[in-house]
Amino acid sequence: MKIAHVVWGMKTGGVETMLVNIINEQVKTEEVRLFIINDFIDEFIVDKISPDCKVSRLNRKPGNRNPIKVLLLNFWILRYNPDIIHVHSSRVSQLLLGRWNIVRTIHNTDNVPYEYPKMKALFAISDVVKDVTIKQGFPDVKTIYNGILTKNIKSRSKSTPEDGIYRLVQVSRLDINQKGQDILIRAVDKLVHAYKITNFILYLIGEGDSEKQLRDLVDQLDLKDYVFFEGLKTQDYIYNHLCDYDLFIQPSRFEGFGITVAEALAAKIPVIVSNIEGPMEIINHGEYGMSFQVGDADDLAEKIKIVLQGGYDDSMIEKAYQHVCKEYDVAVTAKIYIEGYKSIIQSK
Repeated sequence: MKIAHVVWGMKTGGVETMLVNIINEQVKTEEVRLFIINDFIDEFIVDKISPDCKVSRLNRKPGNRNPIKVLLLNFWILRYNPDIIHVHSSRVSQLLLGRWNIVRTIHNTDNVPYEYPKMKALFAISDVVKDVTIKQGFPDVKTIYNGILTKNIKSRSKSTPEDGIYRLVQVSRLDINQKGQDILIRAVDKLVHAYKITNFILYLIGEGDSEKQLRDLVDQLDLKDYVFFEGLKTQDYIYNHLCDYDLFIQPSRFEGFGITVAEALAAKIPVIVSNIEGPMEIINHGEYGMSFQVGDADDLAEKIKIVLQGGYDDSMIEKAYQHVCKEYDVAVTAKIYIEGYKSIIQSK
């Protein structure tokens, strides 16, 4: 089977990281090619793609309306002649000419469904995304969880920090509108200045448009000794070093899934997530981690305080690890996608 994945760009993010993992698994049994439309690329992400997958770059400038680029993309795809075209974001399918078997993975709860009727299949990354899609009028959508390389993630061996200093971590694009890092920083302010709790450091891993705003907030709240910006890190770094931290926090305002939450559970570290549907689905509504009221920095501070004072239920950690390995391993994800592709081809 010939599979074409088509994306706007390959910058660092959950979708792109997941796609690399899926491609690297699919090329073990199928012929796979990746088409990148825009010149919006982090090279170290593309470098992780198996050499068995050819990568075609259109190098279009975002927003460019030159039809030559669109025609070139379609020429490349026509010459490749895939059995399945898999798109991962809105509007990509509008550039594809001809009658192809196009499928779409829906990665968030705020997607507009105007393109869905032209898809041969719709896949949702979580049950909450599936439920939203059904309510939009598309009942045949199927949940396929995002996949992670569970066997590559180093596990935390200690239950409490030896030096008494808890290392908190958040891994996401720095985007307060979705990822909510400002909520987390305000929770840190509450811990330090109201509760006088200082035996911790927060590390923010990632980069994004909100970085200056977040740095200014840290300065404004006098938290320079407690909040550190680590910048962008590779997947290899994350997989090798998540185990160095003592608590993972995901304070998102909305989230279709939350792949970094699954990675943290695979690293056997405690997690706290906002009580929105995607992350809550991963922790099975409290069975595998803690949650706080979305947007409420005071409630988040209370939950972090519980962990810092030794109140996290460690029995959740091993159960969470087993759950992630069973449900979210990339081999499982890739297999289900291929089964979905084959059912489309066989139904013609």
